[in-house]
Amino acid sequence: MLNQMKQIYEMQKKAKELQRQLANIKVEKTNTSRSLTVRANGAQKLESMDIDPTWLAADKKSALETSLVQLINEAFEEAQKQSASQAATLMKDLKGLGIPGL
Repeated sequence: MLNQMKQIYEMQKKAKELQRQLANIKVEKTNTSRSLTVRANGAQKLESMDIDPTWLAADKKSALETSLVQLINEAFEEAQKQSASQAATLMKDLKGLGIPGL
């Protein structure tokens, strides 16, 4: 029983470490004209975006929305790839704890 408690504690510790590592993953995506930039982290949170003032004209609304959606999706995809790599490392470490099902 004590051994299982230690294993659970180690698993919780590693899960918290993974959350910290994911928040530290930073991804930046910029459009080809460098007029839009979005930044996201590995926890799938959008951290910031920069929009060049030329996008703020009423006739560019649709293009701006489309471009932002595309950049945000690209940033999240890249962050997800990096997050999966971090999670794979954690899972490898957890297998060493001998917890059934991992």
